Amino acid sequence: MLVRRALLASSIVIALGLGTSGCNFISPVASLDYYAPSDGAQADIGQLKARNLISLQDADGNSGFVGAFANSGSKEITFAIKYTTSAGATGYREFTVGAYEVLNFGYQDTDFLDLDLGGKPGDVRTVLVYTDTDQASINVPVMDATLVEYADLVSKLGKN
Repeated sequence: MLVRRALLASSIVIALGLGTSGCNFISPVASLDYYAPSDGAQADIGQLKARNLISLQDADGNSGFVGAFANSGSKEITFAIKYTTSAGATGYREFTVGAYEVLNFGYQDTDFLDLDLGGKPGDVRTVLVYTDTDQASINVPVMDATLVEYADLVSKLGKN
């Protein structure tokens, strides 16, 4: 009888444990999803990491590209950004970022990158970022001073 009670008690404890923790076995864990924790776009292009890419525009039609490109490798990386301008022409810019360095545009007292992506606030414009070995098509949001967080940056457009 004692064995039966012990077996019954063990079964209840196991069932209770599985019943209360069973969700962890079948539901996806949201914190494991890959996402950009900001308004800007991001991409990993091999050793090159593009972070928080945004095209800003002011009411006068001035624009500026902000973002950061980090090299996580031990060799310098030359990369290019290919885009379509507001006039429909193809634009191309090339940059080099040193080993374990970050190239900022519009952050930490750096100038905006002069890329005329066109569009209007709320649009998404596609740019192609590529290195010698990898490439990524990135959907960059176009934003204005509607959000308070960007009002200071947008106010600097046209003053570079």
